[in-house]
Amino acid sequence: MQDFNFESFNNKYKIHYDNDRKVPDYKFLTWFIGFTEGDGSFVISKTSKELQFVVTQSTEDIAILQYIQENLGFGKVIKQGKRTSRYVVQDFSNLHLIILLFNGNIVLPTRKKNFKDFLDKFNPKIVKKKNKTYDYASGSGQGIAVEYRVSHILPSLGNSWLSGFTDAEGCFTVSFLKTSNAFRLRYIVSQKGDSNLPILSSLILLFQTGAIEAHSAKSNYSYILSGVKACYNVYSYFYNFKLKTKKAISFELWKEIHSSIAKKGHLDLELRDTLIDKAKKVNSIKRKSK
Repeated sequence: MQDFNFESFNNKYKIHYDNDRKVPDYKFLTWFIGFTEGDGSFVISKTSKELQFVVTQSTEDIAILQYIQENLGFGKVIKQGKRTSRYVVQDFSNLHLIILLFNGNIVLPTRKKNFKDFLDKFNPKIVKKKNKTYDYASGSGQGIAVEYRVSHILPSLGNSWLSGFTDAEGCFTVSFLKTSNAFRLRYIVSQKGDSNLPILSSLILLFQTGAIEAHSAKSNYSYILSGVKACYNVYSYFYNFKLKTKKAISFELWKEIHSSIAKKGHLDLELRDTLIDKAKKVNSIKRKSK
């Protein structure tokens, strides 16, 4: 299976920052790519003159944008209105870093297309540059365009990509029926686009359980893992590759409810009310994060 390759990014980072900064580690970079494939975008202005890399979040969750900025060591966190904040990279040298980071390391097919369009607009800018500061594209020599790298990476239990993607596009949910002792305990990852369906489907093999469900909206799908026994299958992964947004709080509450249900606690009427209140907190975090 193909793995993430950060050699070009690491080399350029060391040159650009002259070893003054520690190169971001593999665990962070794979998380960041997963998170970006959910909540990030490669923005091309209508005139194609302005290029931006943007990750957007609710201002309530601005801490995760600041975390990204601190770990990468570049970019700006900007509040846009009362409710929205953005992590933005728009200067040439750091956009070049972003491009080398993502080139050949993108998982979702729809994101690969967006990135290639962005790269096609960026490459002419490299060729025009005459400053030796930018003499470290994927090859050697001044003004060399970055060659698009095809990737065939799938989600893995050995890196943080799925953790980052879950922080952006996943959720943990719990519901209790009022008319019976029944409950639903689920881990869900959703995504739009028929071409992304094989990526979601690969999670079934990854966790050895779960199913794909189509939404009523066209080309929208979810990977759903549910049930007391099956939900244990995600524990080890998220222990090794921790969530970094408020989804981490949701996950911990979800596990507490899961543990109680496994011990038949939901059959105790008094305890069931407590579990219902806790479930509301889990689901509230899910809503606030999107």
